[in-house]
Amino acid sequence: MDESGLTARAEVIADPNDPVFTGHYPGFPVLPGAFVLEFADQAVRRWLGDEQARLVAVERARFLQPVYPGDHLQLDLVLTPSEDGLRSTTSVSTSAGPVAEIRLRHATGVLA
Repeated sequence: MDESGLTARAEVIADPNDPVFTGHYPGFPVLPGAFVLEFADQAVRRWLGDEQARLVAVERARFLQPVYPGDHLQLDLVLTPSEDGLRSTTSVSTSAGPVAEIRLRHATGVLA
């Protein structure tokens, strides 16, 4: 990875059978934003291939529209090295358009 960063793509389906949908919100199920953040974190860790990477900050999380049961999410990532680890910018979208913009910071390598 050079200073301009690495681009990556991940995909996930919001499983309509996930129990989270029964309580969020009854009668109008949507995927909680925390799950979208988790998908972005998992995508970064997967591309790093580094089990010791850990999320140290959510620098930005902007949710643009809801994610519904069965939605297919596409996560487009830009991973950029920084002095203190790695920063990622993730654009999340479905067939309906953009749903989130997320910026995370991870510590990498040997952890103290």
